[in-house]
Amino acid sequence: MNHQRACLIAALAVVSAIVAATAANAGPAAGPEHARLTAMCGAWDVEMTFWLRPGGPGITTKGTSTIRPLFDGLFVEEKIEGFLNGTPFTTLAWTGFNTATHQYEATRIASTNTIRIAETGGYDEKTKQFELKAEYPMAGETWRQRTVIQPLTADTMIATSYLSFGKVPEWKGVEIKYTRRAK
Repeated sequence: MNHQRACLIAALAVVSAIVAATAANAGPAAGPEHARLTAMCGAWDVEMTFWLRPGGPGITTKGTSTIRPLFDGLFVEEKIEGFLNGTPFTTLAWTGFNTATHQYEATRIASTNTIRIAETGGYDEKTKQFELKAEYPMAGETWRQRTVIQPLTADTMIATSYLSFGKVPEWKGVEIKYTRRAK
């Protein structure tokens, strides 16, 4: 019995030390680069247009986007839900600012395919927009994606992804128009 009590006291001491060390060593503080991301947090109505090939017709649909901060604003998570040709879909994205590389980094996944897209890029102070780029394999080709996110006002923004692969020149593949939902 004394052995069990001694083990319990030792375990409590270890947990107390971990809690104290964690409190003393709080994680990195979110900076102005992170504030650009958290400014986009909230509930949004979205109108999405998809162009499946260069010069082809666009397919437009409506949906919702929920963007929320993670880890005291170091990252944001976005969940978009909608229907495309009557079929429901969901996309998830996690975006943060890496203070070591001074780059924004985003990871995107969707219920419509098995591809994980990892984008990196920056924010242009003059144009007030983000630009992130990625390369990924799909259908035997290396695809290139360039995503431009333009916060227009506190309650509107547009995200546009431009696509290309092989010798096919870049085309507007996706445009998402965001309107913040009333509180």
